Amino acid sequence: MRAHTKFKKNGTVENLYFINPVTVMTNSLPFETALNKAEQYQKDGYYAVIAVTYEKDEYFIGIYDKTVSYAEFLNGRKPESYQMSAPRLSETREEIENNIEEVRNYTLDGHTYQVNYTTRLYGDFTGDSHQLFLKLSSQNNGDYAMYLDYKDKKIVSLSPELFFEMDAGRKISTKPMKGTAPRFEDPAEDKKSYEFLRHSKKDQAENVMIVDLLRNDISKIAKPDSVRAAKLFTIERYQTVYQMISTVEADVRDDITLNDAFDALFPCGSITGAPKQMTMRLIESLEKTPRGFYCGTLGLLYPDYSCVFNVPIRTLTITGERYIYGAGGGITYDSKASSEFEEILHKTSFLKQGQYELIETMRLENGTVKRLDYHAARLKSSAGHFNFEQPDFKAAIAAYIEENKLNQGTFKLRAVLSAAGQLKISHDPLAPDSEPLTAVFSAAPIQGAPDFIAHKTTVRHQYSGKTNDSEVILYYNDNLDITEFNIGSIVVKEAREYYTPPVSAGILPGVMRQSLIDEGVITEQNIPMNTLCHKYDSGQIDLFMINSAREWVAIKLAE
Repeated sequence: MRAHTKFKKNGTVENLYFINPVTVMTNSLPFETALNKAEQYQKDGYYAVIAVTYEKDEYFIGIYDKTVSYAEFLNGRKPESYQMSAPRLSETREEIENNIEEVRNYTLDGHTYQVNYTTRLYGDFTGDSHQLFLKLSSQNNGDYAMYLDYKDKKIVSLSPELFFEMDAGRKISTKPMKGTAPRFEDPAEDKKSYEFLRHSKKDQAENVMIVDLLRNDISKIAKPDSVRAAKLFTIERYQTVYQMISTVEADVRDDITLNDAFDALFPCGSITGAPKQMTMRLIESLEKTPRGFYCGTLGLLYPDYSCVFNVPIRTLTITGERYIYGAGGGITYDSKASSEFEEILHKTSFLKQGQYELIETMRLENGTVKRLDYHAARLKSSAGHFNFEQPDFKAAIAAYIEENKLNQGTFKLRAVLSAAGQLKISHDPLAPDSEPLTAVFSAAPIQGAPDFIAHKTTVRHQYSGKTNDSEVILYYNDNLDITEFNIGSIVVKEAREYYTPPVSAGILPGVMRQSLIDEGVITEQNIPMNTLCHKYDSGQIDLFMINSAREWVAIKLAE
């Protein structure tokens, strides 16, 4: 179990690195038992890195006798790149807004005052998860960020929210975060959003509800008359949002253990609502999937008897090649479902920044893009899948052709779409292929996150391999079935029949391929690698590569 914490302690954010734990405690022990053991280790001079889910059904506690340097943390590993898809909502907008309306009805009936309703988003991830943490934590000024790597699970938390901090003198602080407004690139719009949040009575009312809830929770472990609201309604700036934050402090009684503190405070009221127990039951009935480490807590016990725990908002949990991300907000009687949905999108927008883009490569003949409707439909589908903004693709293509006077000749037209909806278009002359291309088999089955195979993006590492201008690479899957070339679909001609692998083999649904299927020119069938080689060697089949720019290209297999 490795960990990298970037927690603010005594007003300063410090980077601490942990490897080679003395022991790791997991679900084999009840969480309360493990937490007692961790507190005893702390008293004996050890660090304890703690991660527990909102449901308290999964936890990791690593015990460490020291911190290490960054170089030791890497332990000879070279930092690598990563690729991740944009988050996709697990529910439709209609489902989310209906749930928000149901919450509003509960508040109107007096069952609850505020509910922190959340939903889950999913995506694909491959590569170095610690590099993801370093990049995002440098871009998002979360003061309570943590990276945790244990077996097949990686937690990347960029949290700006403190659950509680307790110093060696047993003074406890908590900083509930409630109230959000979006950031804008335009300075005037950005300032307007800041001022709106600063004076928002709705957000202040929500914030006060949670402050009162936390004051009540902390009073269970505090010395008499020591609970106080130190600061109210501070506005903090983050990369994509403004947040309203208040501070509650108290002095903890000498007889209180860490388990006592968890019993009184966990989970944090800012991510449940008020009244706490009733609202948690409502959350359980509305939210379709567990929150997991999102909205649980990640924390660190220091050898000096102090501790810091975060509220893991803005937190990804990566398992294998999939990640899950949670987002939501506080719902009251005067919340608007559409506005709350937009807030969820604002809270996830930072995950789409600086990533991959979508690609369409087209054939332009004498001012006309061939198969334009197919390209527009595929781009629309991929943009919707990845939650990209969608411009008027056809209008942009038409404007580009007119502006560049491309009414004569044959060109390869390339359109690249960013997550923000920016479309970059370029063109190059396209000469006919006079000679067959030589295909070499990939050295290994194709590997890559499904999203980056099924959609045409700038993520191309799964198609790695050196070729020259007269070569292409032919890929196959783990079942040794043929999939596709690195730059197009494969078509086999056998007698008078033409066929190509099905999408289920793990391919990019090519535009040229789909148009030929719709026209009845080619059909789909699985193509075992050994069958292809045997039929090719015996002269029973001919091979072609097809793509929308070059159309039909003859292929010969390398000897």
